[in-house]
Amino acid sequence: MKSVINNLKFGFTLIEVSVTMAILSLVLGSIYGVYNLSQKAYTTEENMIEITQNGRVVFERLSREIRQATEIVTELQDEEASATSTIVFEDGHITEPYRYIHYFQDSSLVKREVVGFYFSGDPEETLVPWDAVPPSGQTLLVKNIQEVQIIGEYVTQLKFWGSRVIGIVLDLNKKENNLRLETNVFGRNF
Repeated sequence: MKSVINNLKFGFTLIEVSVTMAILSLVLGSIYGVYNLSQKAYTTEENMIEITQNGRVVFERLSREIRQATEIVTELQDEEASATSTIVFEDGHITEPYRYIHYFQDSSLVKREVVGFYFSGDPEETLVPWDAVPPSGQTLLVKNIQEVQIIGEYVTQLKFWGSRVIGIVLDLNKKENNLRLETNVFGRNF
């Protein structure tokens, strides 16, 4: 009986261990590949959601304020090819006259400020229309009424054009994810 037990050998051969390791490597590699692809897809989708949300916020705010504007100050061209990256218009949401909203692109940000115009010789800085002619020896100056606010980010291009209908293009980019948004806004009050 003792000789039978000594003749039995326990363990795996080198070939069995190699085959097992190869199969285990393939299974683990496949699992990692699927995990890595799902992480990349999740990150890409998260970036697209973020730039879409940024674009939506910028468009919503711009559209609402331009629709209510009483006058467009910026001289806009009729064609997109000659578009500008800034727009100034008179605020139509408030009853106080001569407050102008200025939207512009600064690096990868869309910013908004409220400005007013006054004559250099006026110590009270009384607001006047943007096209007012100053008295002799004075100039028309600009003052900030409301500080610059960041409205959106990840912007690569912001363009305005048109007269009665204002065309707006907004290009956004975040980590190789690109989005182009376009709209037309009909001004009700100008």
